[in-house]
Amino acid sequence: MNITAAFRQAADRLLQPDCDFCGNPCSSGQPLCDACHAELPWLSAEYHAPLPDCDETVSAFAYQPPISNLLLGIKFGKNLRSLATLGELTSNGILPQIAQIPEAILPIPLHSRRLQQRGFNQALELARPLARTLKIPLLTHAIVRSKATLPQTELDSRQRLSNLKQAFQIASLPPYHSIAIFDDVITTGTTARELALLLRNQGIRHIAIWSCARAILRQKHELTEQIDYHVQPTQ
Repeated sequence: MNITAAFRQAADRLLQPDCDFCGNPCSSGQPLCDACHAELPWLSAEYHAPLPDCDETVSAFAYQPPISNLLLGIKFGKNLRSLATLGELTSNGILPQIAQIPEAILPIPLHSRRLQQRGFNQALELARPLARTLKIPLLTHAIVRSKATLPQTELDSRQRLSNLKQAFQIASLPPYHSIAIFDDVITTGTTARELALLLRNQGIRHIAIWSCARAILRQKHELTEQIDYHVQPTQ
């Protein structure tokens, strides 16, 4: 290959980068190829039923492939290549649907032991593009997860509540009036609701719960127990 051809090939790779999800070439300036973008399961507005104890619940995607596979790959396989792209896509899905811009975003914290095992908090990383676009702070030290809870997907509804009892503690919470809690996935919503109740008791008047994805159908996957939460579309 001569120098001119090599230069042209390198320029083509820069102008048409590989898809962040599948690795195939994609259109110039786009992080995903057309095929992957077409498969994204954007969550329609009728499925944004507010969870109890909060004022607003908004998710970018339904928790189904390819989003469910990507989130599992990030969380358990440390497939970080897709994390930044998924954060940007999540931001694109949530921003047009929020009713009120909060004063800050609170990613659901991990227990220190689990954070050390994984090396990162996926909720925090997915929330970064939202905070950047809205120009509001991410609360990374306001709440601590003082209890090393079991994975919620392995428990029934009664066990979930017991598992999370007193799991969170206030560390240094600024005097905000509105906060958006951010989680990677909402299944039953028990974790976010427990944190919302803690914030409500601290005088936070408006609490939103945002997430990358939300479970809307019964489904199984190989790494966790069956998810049995079913969101009915709002009328």
